[in-house]
Amino acid sequence: MRYLVIFLFLVSTILAGKIKTPSDVYSYAILLKKKVEYLREQHNIKDPFPVVEPQKNRYPRHVIQKALEILNKINLYRITLNYGPIFIPPYPTRDITPTDVFEMVKRLDAEVTPFINDLEFLNSLKLIKYKGKTPNDVYQLLWSISLAFDDLLGIHGFTPTDVFQLSQKLVNNVKFLREAQNIYSLVEKPKKIPNLYPNHALGKSYEFLKKVRVAQKHLWINNPTEIPQKPNRVITPTEVYDSIQYNLAELQRIKYRLGVERYFKVKSLKSAKTPSDVVQNLEYAMALMPSFDLNKDLVQYPKDSLKKTPNHVYAVTKEILNKLNILKNLKGIKQKEKKPPYIDGLKPIHAYQKATEAIEKAIRLKVNMGFYPSQIPFQPLRQITPNEVYERVIRLDGVITILLNRAGFEIDEYIYKIDKKIPTNKKPSDVYHNLWKISNTLDILLAKEYTYNDVYALSKNIIYKIEILLKRLMIKEEIIKNLKISKITDSKRLKDIFFLTLDLHKDIKRLQDRLNMQKSKILIPVESDISINSIYNALRIINANINEILIFNDITEDDIIRKFINFKDKTSADVYRNILKIRALLRLLYDKRNYKE
Repeated sequence: MRYLVIFLFLVSTILAGKIKTPSDVYSYAILLKKKVEYLREQHNIKDPFPVVEPQKNRYPRHVIQKALEILNKINLYRITLNYGPIFIPPYPTRDITPTDVFEMVKRLDAEVTPFINDLEFLNSLKLIKYKGKTPNDVYQLLWSISLAFDDLLGIHGFTPTDVFQLSQKLVNNVKFLREAQNIYSLVEKPKKIPNLYPNHALGKSYEFLKKVRVAQKHLWINNPTEIPQKPNRVITPTEVYDSIQYNLAELQRIKYRLGVERYFKVKSLKSAKTPSDVVQNLEYAMALMPSFDLNKDLVQYPKDSLKKTPNHVYAVTKEILNKLNILKNLKGIKQKEKKPPYIDGLKPIHAYQKATEAIEKAIRLKVNMGFYPSQIPFQPLRQITPNEVYERVIRLDGVITILLNRAGFEIDEYIYKIDKKIPTNKKPSDVYHNLWKISNTLDILLAKEYTYNDVYALSKNIIYKIEILLKRLMIKEEIIKNLKISKITDSKRLKDIFFLTLDLHKDIKRLQDRLNMQKSKILIPVESDISINSIYNALRIINANINEILIFNDITEDDIIRKFINFKDKTSADVYRNILKIRALLRLLYDKRNYKE
């Protein structure tokens, strides 16, 4: 049976700070490894978990490539089981940090979770904090996890055809760099040499990397790439694939250095390829690769121009609205979405939270359209940059594109568009307004309301976050633990629950005032026809307010752990009681007897 695993936040010990380290990434990757081990056991795979030799000269930019490789395999696993695909994000054109890798590994862990129905096993997993780990260690661990996934796919690593497709992506990127320097002279593709092996392909990949190193030196890029020593043994296609990924990561550095960005979609192949085809492509890439000679002028642009602004995000939301309109037309839906109010003065975090809400609804729509559940993204408890808003909205576009393709309308993701039209003078408020339209349109497409189980889970989530906040603000733990709300036996009208939520929202605004924190002008819209969706959407706004308060008080996701619970048979009375408890917890702050000495 398909279902969305519901998780709760529970109090944990305070861990590291906001900036992630390779040790943080390694610690989370161990959780992923344990889940993959569990899946292998369920598939009756008896072989030991793969072991990878220690790595050298790996940096976050290489590690995130390996994480994307695993995400591709998770996607292939879903397709093999007829679960439907997930969106694979592009490699970011910027300096990659351990925090970027951490967020990607978190997604890998969360994407694997829906495959595991054993809630007892999931709740038994504990995050163990490792220390002193390097990107080399993280890369080694992720590579072993990637290899372990091969058995789940029924394959033994990547095939020469897979390697060829990646080499085609390499060729496309080199052509782009060449043309970015206004070099349009024709280069003839080398002839294919028959009967070659992966050993030849790996050697040629290292030769290409030497040309990349020369280019990086001419571009004065700090710490130009190192050239690995070729192993003196039989090489597998998987090792060639890994080497080409390394090359792609280094090309991304060059693109970022030049201030240019473009992504390429590799088309599926109709025939199998061999190592000879891979070598031919790599030789072609070598012939195309510009050297960026020191005696020639560079064509380059400010790196800051690659930073995303509300203008870029707004352009993506316009595309998504257009795609949703197409989906509505395909389904013959004529109902108009509710028009949201325009709220001035919002920040990137508000747009990010609204995008997360829309992704949650899009994933629910995926399940309605026959897909197996996938990961619903988390809201990081920290300030959000415009780049992060852009990447989250790009992910939303990816999910909507998958839905359109499932409905029989072939269209590409926004990132592959060449004729992008970027507006000017847009603000986070404009982005938020469009995302609210998207959320309302998804409500129509869902054609079914949230359940009391859904609303109960969200309200329970808010309760645990507030308990964390109260402990941080020195409220006695026994006061929090012993707070009792009388059991409600009679059912509650939707109107009763909704207006209690409005009262709760006023209490939260009062708390924000006392904290002297800047608060948004976001209000809960009062609809003439109150539904259970109205309550859920209102609680989403309250949840976003609580997130802002947690961030203001330096509470991060490191302060909480997740608990997997599948709620059943919840009623309107249960939801009403939870909202009463939220209000009662907040009001503990106004009685001095509740504070620790």
